[in-house]
Amino acid sequence: MRTITNRRIRTAAIAGALAATAAIMSAPAPALASSVPTSAAVAGQAAAADDPVSPGGGEGAEEVLTVAEDAELTAAGYGKPIKRDSVMTRAKDWYDRNVPYGSADAWDVNHGKRYRTDCSGFVSMAWKLKTSKTTWTLDDVSHVINWNDLLRGDAVVHEHDHAVLFDKWVNADTKADFWVYEESRPGHDMQHRKMNVADTRRAGFDPYRYDSIRK
Repeated sequence: MRTITNRRIRTAAIAGALAATAAIMSAPAPALASSVPTSAAVAGQAAAADDPVSPGGGEGAEEVLTVAEDAELTAAGYGKPIKRDSVMTRAKDWYDRNVPYGSADAWDVNHGKRYRTDCSGFVSMAWKLKTSKTTWTLDDVSHVINWNDLLRGDAVVHEHDHAVLFDKWVNADTKADFWVYEESRPGHDMQHRKMNVADTRRAGFDPYRYDSIRK
């Protein structure tokens, strides 16, 4: 009788162990960590990096001036009417120095103010604004114009994406392509390149003119 009882105990123990093992094996596998990029995400990042229309690269925030800082900049001529020649001189200064994208704020040509070194910060610097605007606040000081009316010193902007400074038409008769200056993206920095009007319009850009720009 004792032998039979011991066998029953061992048999029950083995059965319990087998049941536990089966439960573990049938449990669903844990999901992969969400931080691992999918092939689609990698492809999207690569496409964005190679996009010839809107390089982008991210923007910083617009700074908030104190009353004293605002008064000092106003006295120094910031935020006031500016001629197109002056806008282009300021833009070419950053291009000649190849100011790195996303680096510490950089001085303008006359060392009167430091600006954020991204696409909209560059346009703000060229227009000699009091603050480094963003692609969604540049329209606080500018207005949309017709594509055919673009002149040097105007801007071409896609909100929350990218902004460039218009330089000149490749062909003033056809007005199909144009040259721009831009603070492009990390690793590419300041660029002087051609863009196509049709492609740029399809990408969601609009032409803007600074409210206080003069001939």
